[in-house]
Amino acid sequence: MQSSKVRRKVGPATSGAGVDSAEKLDELLISSAICNGKDLGPFVRKTFGTGKLETLLQHLKFFARSKESEIEEVCKAHYQEFIHAVDDLKSLLSDVESLKSALSDSNSKLQSVAGPLLSTLDSLVEAQVCRRTSIWRLEP
Repeated sequence: MQSSKVRRKVGPATSGAGVDSAEKLDELLISSAICNGKDLGPFVRKTFGTGKLETLLQHLKFFARSKESEIEEVCKAHYQEFIHAVDDLKSLLSDVESLKSALSDSNSKLQSVAGPLLSTLDSLVEAQVCRRTSIWRLEP
């Protein structure tokens, strides 16, 4: 008789806890499968079989919200990086424009200084050619 009492006490408690722990295990397995991107087909079939669609829908909604939040955070971070990159490019563009202006000024100065030097060099070369020609003609 005592053993039946024990069974009665243990029986309902075990089956109640077993159902509760089985549901928790199912929830854990569903959550794990969703997070790992595994096939949800078996869980969906089991859910339809047991008639507990709400639990699956809640898990899917929670997962979708967590992923939306994660995607939003990643997008914000990438947007900030993009804005910084654009700012850096604008800064580089202004530096390039100032370098371009400085190079143009240097080129103008070089051209103005080099003009008279080039004409002097041309005169020197012409004089050397005349000298060589004269020496060549004077040699016996």
